[in-house]
Amino acid sequence: MAATPEPPSKSGGTGRYWRLLRGFAAVSALATISSQLVFVVSYWIGSASTLSTVLGWLAGAVPNFFLNRRNWGSTGNSRLGGELTRFALVSVATFLIAAVATNYTEELAHNLFTDSEVRRVALVWGAYFGTYLLMFVVKFFLLDRVVFATPRRREQVR
Repeated sequence: MAATPEPPSKSGGTGRYWRLLRGFAAVSALATISSQLVFVVSYWIGSASTLSTVLGWLAGAVPNFFLNRRNWGSTGNSRLGGELTRFALVSVATFLIAAVATNYTEELAHNLFTDSEVRRVALVWGAYFGTYLLMFVVKFFLLDRVVFATPRRREQVR
């Protein structure tokens, strides 16, 4: 007879990661929806891909920081500056990757689909969305281990 596994600990370990992952997924979904909508609408109405990427990034990054800060249980102003700086570095890196991806994809889309604006928009949007999809896992670990890590947790990780 197989033993049933014990439920994950609520104070740390696997239980903590599942709780954080659920919260991170919910926050990411909200940020992604707002970011994607702003990107595709601004690009559709004629903004350059880089401007659309900036606008989409801002629409997602601002709520993403504050909601993820709460998800990781960070409160007060004492660590806010450091957390904001570290989050900005991760977020700007993701933005730069998305900007490069959308810029090159836009060039490709204009060459491939000279007769279909819908296809061009869909292809460029796919590059934008794909970048953020790939960065989802990377960002989770960076937020946990770097951005919102308390000094005590940083020592435990080493």
